[in-house]
Amino acid sequence: MEKLVKLEGKEIGFKCSAGTVRAYRMNYGRDLILDMASLEKELIEDKTLSKDSTQCAEEVAYTMAREYDSDLAPIGEWLDQFSPYFVYAAVPEIICMWADNLKTINSTKKNSEKLNEKPQQPYSS
Repeated sequence: MEKLVKLEGKEIGFKCSAGTVRAYRMNYGRDLILDMASLEKELIEDKTLSKDSTQCAEEVAYTMAREYDSDLAPIGEWLDQFSPYFVYAAVPEIICMWADNLKTINSTKKNSEKLNEKPQQPYSS
């Protein structure tokens, strides 16, 4: 799933796929799925992000942006173009995209399960 988002006057492309999950794990040694759940929970419950979560959110945003555009500068240079509060605008967009992606996966899974069901045999005597 890809999404263009306007943040701080700049259009940023984000991409979320199985490749994004792998790239995040390879670059940061953490599980993107668990980190997204933690970010979402912290934002809902605390309405803010801790220092560790802020760094995590920056890394998630960068990974998804880099998956969209492989020519991005390294993370430090990429973040330099934004204000320190960029992450607070980016995270809700990323969480919405993540949720939409999960809905798509669940819908696809349900359809796949229906296709794989064995047809019922008519009753014969």
